[in-house]
Amino acid sequence: MDKRRGEYDLAYGCFLVCGLAALLGSLMEAVPKDAGTAALLGFLVAIPLVLVSFAAMVVGTVQCIRLPNRRRLVILTGMSVLFVVALVTGHGSEGFYYAICITYGLAVVWISGAWFLILRRRGVAAS
Repeated sequence: MDKRRGEYDLAYGCFLVCGLAALLGSLMEAVPKDAGTAALLGFLVAIPLVLVSFAAMVVGTVQCIRLPNRRRLVILTGMSVLFVVALVTGHGSEGFYYAICITYGLAVVWISGAWFLILRRRGVAAS
């Protein structure tokens, strides 16, 4: 049971990284800054954050496929795929992108946080 719980922890933790990255990215965009600061933040923070978030999303999706009783993980995977598709397609205003990032980030943090703070302690399988 502990090995299985660790696998669920890894999956939920990966999606938590993705959600926090989306929230941090929207926060970085909302803060006013000059061109030099924006370039520095993009190079030192945003690019590594996107790469880590992408890797975490891949690992979380693979764990979702591997694990049984994974309804919440399927929801997180679906939300992540829709989030990436919405960002890549490029249709919409700047406010639309902020709304997507904030909504996705809050929903993922809520679901993953519920796993770590409530469901994991109760011994719920992962449904």
